[in-house]
Formats: sequence, C-alpha cells, structure tokens
Amino acid sequence: MTTVAAIAALALTRVSAKITDAVATATMTIPTQGAYDVTTGTYALILATQTGRAVFCNITAGPDMFPDYTFGPRDELLLLEGFTGVTEGAVLTIGSTDRTVRATQDLMGAGTLFYAVAR
Repeated sequence: MTTVAAIAALALTRVSAKITDAVATATMTIPTQGAYDVTTGTYALILATQTGRAVFCNITAGPDMFPDYTFGPRDELLLLEGFTGVTEGAVLTIGSTDRTVRATQDLMGAGTLFYAVAR
C-alpha cells in the first residue's frame, strides 16, 4: 500500500533530480528538558537532531493554513519531509541559516511530511 509519506519522499527525490535548487537538505535540532541537577539547581538541556528535506513555499495561503498563528513579515512557510516529528521551538538549519519553528502541522497524518512556519 502506498502511503502519503512514500509519495512525498518520491516526489521530492524526483523534483530535486530535475531542479537542483528546489529541495534543500535541512537539519532540525529539538531541545528538550533533561534531568534536574540538584547541585546546580538547573535542568540539563538535551539536543536531539534529525535530518530531512525542505522546500520554501512562496504562497499567500499561509494564514488560512494556520488560523491560530499570526504571520509576521520575517516568517517563512516550509514544506518539510523526512523528519519524524516537527515541534514548535525546534531550530531548523538550512544551508548556514538557522530558523526557529513557530507553528507546525502534520500533513494528512503522514508523520514525515509537515508544513512549518519558521523565522
């Protein structure tokens, strides 16, 4: 059975083969709170990383896609593929530029295909 995730992966692979600058490799760093250190009185910060692909979406439908989010002038809409989860607050690195994920949605429950607003 073909899944949305499999179709998305194949589509991005074929697009990137034909249009070399359309699909970018991306790394996402997700910070999570670790164990509490009694000595220092702080929590450890655990950074998990994932690698996937990103496509910049230059469309005007963004606000309708995220009705509870107010788009700012520096926000960018991205299609992300290959990540096993995208969370708000994660840092997305594309090329040498870091962007913080501000809003996200899992497309069709695929689990590896997301729209994300990043700044």
